[in-house]
Amino acid sequence: MAVIAPFAGLRYDAVRVGELGRVLAPPYDVIGEAEHAALEERHPQNVVRVELPRGETDARYAEAARLLETWRREGILRPDPRPAFYVYEQQFRLPGVSAGRTYTRRGFFAAVRLEPFERRVILPHERTLSGPKQDRLKLMRATRTQISPIFGLYRDTDGAGRAILDSAASVPPEVDTVTPEGAHRLWRLTDPAALAGLTRLLDDHQILIADGHHRYETMLALGPELRSLDYAAGRAAADFAMMFLARAEDPGLLVLPTHRMVRGLGDFDFAALRAAASPAFEVVDGDEATAEAIEERLGREGTAGVVFAVRVPGRAQTAWFTLKPIVDLSALGPPALRKLDLTVLHGVLMGPLLAIDEEAMAEQTFLSYTHDTGEALARVSAGEVQAAFFMNPTKVEEILAVCEAGFVLPQKSTYFHPKLATGLVMYGLDGPAPR
Repeated sequence: MAVIAPFAGLRYDAVRVGELGRVLAPPYDVIGEAEHAALEERHPQNVVRVELPRGETDARYAEAARLLETWRREGILRPDPRPAFYVYEQQFRLPGVSAGRTYTRRGFFAAVRLEPFERRVILPHERTLSGPKQDRLKLMRATRTQISPIFGLYRDTDGAGRAILDSAASVPPEVDTVTPEGAHRLWRLTDPAALAGLTRLLDDHQILIADGHHRYETMLALGPELRSLDYAAGRAAADFAMMFLARAEDPGLLVLPTHRMVRGLGDFDFAALRAAASPAFEVVDGDEATAEAIEERLGREGTAGVVFAVRVPGRAQTAWFTLKPIVDLSALGPPALRKLDLTVLHGVLMGPLLAIDEEAMAEQTFLSYTHDTGEALARVSAGEVQAAFFMNPTKVEEILAVCEAGFVLPQKSTYFHPKLATGLVMYGLDGPAPR
């Protein structure tokens, strides 16, 4: 179903820029002001200067295009001489319960033909907002380059994709560098048999967008505009997008929880909430007060059903809410959706009992979010929030089941960790389609 192709990526010349880790950056949408400044300080050609250009007006997009062209002209960025799939491996660690353990995630960069969502070839897993799409549209229109990749998942039940990637990574990598997010390794895969094997593998597969919905939707809209009249639809580079494709079965494919923090509710009363929730939840107190203890119990008890923990300022104990098996969840949607922890939290507790609806979730009117259990605990202790609801992460299989059934997940359901590095490979949107 999905059409993928090798492409000649635009990459930094290590001879010109030195250690490649100094020119890489996280995706634009997770970079705060302090990190933005640190990345600019790290190297004069750090990719953040074109991926997240400075300025308050649209002139910043023209400046990004000018800078990108200058780097190409000066040989700081060079197109590879022949098309390839780019095997990309990340090694990283997690804080908290998993501290000390090293994880490895491996996939590959490919050019993927753009498909409208209604064709069910490329699947979204969340709804998007218009603001970020406008920003990405203006940047790609100006630079005619996709600077950061979209993150996609595919099923590899028989391990055919893993075998090809493992073989490609059995030799020394072309790129082996480190950033604060972890280690990054890159191999150029040009062997015709391996290229054909990966291409065939995706022929009858769907691709789920794990991260990068704004970029994908922007490219869907922009493709026809950038396609030269010399090319029929589907035959231009702008009809494709650069995606990192990871196996859904990869043990290094991690989804972090997204904890909810309630703030600004004028009549919030935890004792009253607890009493009102008791028909649907078994509520007990526990002594868990550290991030490690809460995460450990969540993981252990979450294997048996829906459970979440709640802490409020001034209360030493943690309240544990476990969904009762007798609760009828049919009003929450189809089976794939209604069994999710977050669907239950919002559909049974936050919506009916706290009046925090979908609009409030989208605008973060009464909610804020964090993936860091320790941060949520600190904000409770400081009295900055009225309560923190600690969640288990949504499982990859749950995400796939919902999206393959034709639905999207509740907002702020997933956070794939770590983010992909921006700057390893870029994709030009001019010229013919890759093949």
